[in-house]
Amino acid sequence: MKKILFFPAFALLLPSFAFAESFEGRIDKILNNPCLKRGKVCVEVKSMQSNKVYYQRNADEPMVPASNMKIITAAAALSRLKPWYKFPTLVSYDGEKSGETLHGDLVVSGRGDPHLVTEDMWLIANEVRKRGIKTIKGNLVMDDGYFDSEPYPIGWRISSIHKSYEAPQGALSLNFNTVTVMVYPPDNANSRPVVATDPQTPYFTVVNHMSPIGGGGRTFVAIRLKPRPGGGEILEVIGRVRPGTGERTFYRAVMDPVQYFGQTLHEMLKNAGVTVEGTVTHTQSARPLKKLFVHSSAPLMNQVADMNKFSNNFMAEQLIKTLGAEEVSSPGTVGKGLSAVEKLLGSWGFANRFHLADGSGLSKANRVSCSLLVDVLGKMYKEFEGGPEFISSLAVMGKDGSARKRDVGSSVRVKTGTLDFVSSLSGYYPLKSGEVMAFSIIFNDLPCRNGMEHHIQNRLVLEMEGVHDAK
Repeated sequence: MKKILFFPAFALLLPSFAFAESFEGRIDKILNNPCLKRGKVCVEVKSMQSNKVYYQRNADEPMVPASNMKIITAAAALSRLKPWYKFPTLVSYDGEKSGETLHGDLVVSGRGDPHLVTEDMWLIANEVRKRGIKTIKGNLVMDDGYFDSEPYPIGWRISSIHKSYEAPQGALSLNFNTVTVMVYPPDNANSRPVVATDPQTPYFTVVNHMSPIGGGGRTFVAIRLKPRPGGGEILEVIGRVRPGTGERTFYRAVMDPVQYFGQTLHEMLKNAGVTVEGTVTHTQSARPLKKLFVHSSAPLMNQVADMNKFSNNFMAEQLIKTLGAEEVSSPGTVGKGLSAVEKLLGSWGFANRFHLADGSGLSKANRVSCSLLVDVLGKMYKEFEGGPEFISSLAVMGKDGSARKRDVGSSVRVKTGTLDFVSSLSGYYPLKSGEVMAFSIIFNDLPCRNGMEHHIQNRLVLEMEGVHDAK
């Protein structure tokens, strides 16, 4: 009788290091996937303890890193600004206070806080009232002179529908310079869907052209934004929604961050019991001011974690301009910030291995190599000041952030990156022995998509437990 060979079903799910083949051979085999044949690939795997490189393929090749660029931005911000750095928002005034009346202007000066949100604005408005001010006879003055007036890095291609991931930068910014638009379904076929914004602010005039669906119609929602005469924006919502369905949420970038900030604060001051008799104005006045109070942000370490885990482009660009203002001079610019990053990389011995165009990786003009990203990961792994905060800022595969749906059965900390025809994944893999591998995987000019690039990267990560298998 012929012998029947039995293979347990779970064996098909095991990484191939369970079988007799070298680590290098297994990685080569995975990279031979037809999806990568006509694309560019770079990979490097390196021990953080011994500095031994266990795998390289085109590791020094300049590649478009997508959001893996944020690894460099985060490392530079934590190294130069320090983890406990806080972004101040200064509230001052001119004129005189008399009783509960301010005879003058209230001036709000931004310093680039990347994470000033609606709750912070409520705190600012209520603090003004708690300081004894009930009436402001002058204007609400917005001062954003800490940054330049350029809203985007050179080379960004901005879409016509104002996508939230390409929001403009500014020293005075609110809610990542985006607005949340909620569409609530109608109660029945005779009522209209409800449209609301968060925050609720006079900056927007909402025009609701939504209608209920009757019969077999298809649900769709379209949002149009256009400038409003006199400042602000008209937010027009068009479409149809079926009664009884769930609410829908959309995010859009604003056109004028300063007016968005100022008009929203004007409304919140009114709700806090403070009347502003003047208007919202925009200036970078050098006149003498009297400090009322300073609103401080959460520490930089918290900001970097939000940026990396959720791959927030806006926050990355705010950090670059802040580095420019702090390390070079105010006003902060993209150019000054990138020069500060380049200087830092040079001091680490990594000069002439990159071309930097922005801090977020949204620009396809960025060029970095897998070996550079692994070296930056290695530098931060060994830094006592800023290193632990950097490592904890990365997403945990299968657990949180942009990698929450990519479970590989181990606490692998990574930064993901995605652009059209670009996919990247870099981070740290902790072996069961306690040794840690830093790795970088970048694919450019991908001819295939549909999640295949993530599948290949996940397979590569799964092989790392067997990194010490003989070659």
